[in-house]
Amino acid sequence: MANVLLSTKAVGSTVKLKVNGTAKEFIVVHQGKPSSLYDDSCNGTWLLMKDIYENRQWHNSNVNNLENSTIHSYLNGTFLNLFESNIRDAIKQVKLPYRKNGGSGGSDQSGANGLLCKIFLLSGYEIGFTTSDNSYFPVDGAKLSYFESGTGSSALNKRIAYLNGSAAHWWLRSPYTDGTVYVWFVYSNGYYNGGSASNSLGIRPALILPSTLLVSDDGTVSTNTPPTITSTSGASGVNLGSKTAAFSFKYTPNDADGDKLTVTEKLDGAVKKTRPNVTSGTQLTFECTSTAAEFQKILNGTHTITIEVSDGKASATFTATFTKAVHKATITLKTPLAVSGDITAAVMSVVGQIPAGAVYKVEATNNAKDTSPVWQDVTAEVKSGANIVFTNKTAANGAAFNFRITVERGTSAGGYISGVSGAFQ
Repeated sequence: MANVLLSTKAVGSTVKLKVNGTAKEFIVVHQGKPSSLYDDSCNGTWLLMKDIYENRQWHNSNVNNLENSTIHSYLNGTFLNLFESNIRDAIKQVKLPYRKNGGSGGSDQSGANGLLCKIFLLSGYEIGFTTSDNSYFPVDGAKLSYFESGTGSSALNKRIAYLNGSAAHWWLRSPYTDGTVYVWFVYSNGYYNGGSASNSLGIRPALILPSTLLVSDDGTVSTNTPPTITSTSGASGVNLGSKTAAFSFKYTPNDADGDKLTVTEKLDGAVKKTRPNVTSGTQLTFECTSTAAEFQKILNGTHTITIEVSDGKASATFTATFTKAVHKATITLKTPLAVSGDITAAVMSVVGQIPAGAVYKVEATNNAKDTSPVWQDVTAEVKSGANIVFTNKTAANGAAFNFRITVERGTSAGGYISGVSGAFQ
């Protein structure tokens, strides 16, 4: 099952959250912070229950004071606790624009002075009504992306909601500013109206979730946090520059949930290594470039390193580029060939393609174990196939043979060496 970030869900699409054990559809009505009237806490994915959940009183004392209302208390107590614990904990605590102290005599609040809550009702402004529609609307928000302004048929249809299959009235959080009793609600046809706070009308709870949460194919929201990848070399897309030898590219996969991770290393799109069951926070080294044996297999030119990390539910990708620019190579034996007695002569053959424009040198020594071996230029002998006669007659640490082949591209386009053979006596 694929998972996508909640931030990628289009406005107007739906997701599912369990309320009292039953999956309920919620409409994505906005992505991000609606306007400067809102506190930064309101930056996230705004969700509105698609259908009316139930009928309830706005205020059992019949006053339109939101912060002390029955509905505000119910939504942020009883109703909030109907969500599964992981979702309940993820719901953002926000500060919403609202009319403080009720309708007449109250004042519109915004920004950091907003109403502290997790679950809320939408305002008249948020669903597309303004004081241009009725002067007694408070300025308690800005239109959310899902809704349309005014009272045209399309705007009205966006506001219609159903209770048990029938269009019904539903409460807004906006008090009627000319008085202390009436509260605005959405009529069953999508128009606005005002009613006494003690009336029982429909509620459509709204909430804001972090946009980093995941949504599965069936619309269910998960609180899994996608993994991340960091590197001491820089951010994803970093250019590591020109490389002439093996190098260590280090990176660290992380998972806020502590999930075991699967790490895949790629070079130019080809998988080079897969690492299962990696612990979050473990620093790793990209293997393909970290040893001379592997690095020499990479052709000159620009290359892309790709690191993919998955926690089984979501994944992250990190890329880095580098340019291999190796125009000189040296080949020698890691361990010299030691013998008893003396080494006086040898023969060598180098198999490959050494272009005419390349700088090519072959050296040999018969005292390779000494602190300062005597290297004899035997290029001409190797090219002609002639015997090598060593001029050095001393070997303080015993006779030992080694060779050193140095090739530099020079004016050529490059060549290769596929093998070295020979013998000595």
